[in-house]
Amino acid sequence: MDPISLVLSAYLEAVQNTVHNAVTDRMGTEIKAISIEYEGLTVPFQYQMWRVKDKSVCGVYSEDLSRYSECSIKAKKVFISLCSQLGSGSQSGWRQPKLKNMYCNASVSYKPTVALISHGFDAGAIQEAKQKCNIATVKAMGSNNRLFISERTKLCDEYHELKHK
Repeated sequence: MDPISLVLSAYLEAVQNTVHNAVTDRMGTEIKAISIEYEGLTVPFQYQMWRVKDKSVCGVYSEDLSRYSECSIKAKKVFISLCSQLGSGSQSGWRQPKLKNMYCNASVSYKPTVALISHGFDAGAIQEAKQKCNIATVKAMGSNNRLFISERTKLCDEYHELKHK
């Protein structure tokens, strides 16, 4: 290839890449990944066509439910905060309004996963309390003894309290 054709080819390729990058950037056709540090946790997500992809938000934490929950709650806060910040500033350039719309839409549409992990109840304790209540009830049935009746009341109250926790 002669030197003029080589230079012209390189120039056309550079112009084509620049135009292509400008168009894809404005339209947002390529998937972009972002990680934002917020309150001591990295909140990762992806967006395309200037819309946050909900399923990508905090996806790296999907194997750990408590971390995923914490991240998704913080992600919601990030979207609200960025929407507010971008809405209050003067808009310079074409990118800021697109980012503002993207984060404001995400702040409304994104639903975080809220997982509260607590200790489960002890079914054995409830069963045992029920059994004690039943035995005390049988004892009190054929008797006018106040001791049996008060014991039944106490044990059955404990059972009902456990049952309704």
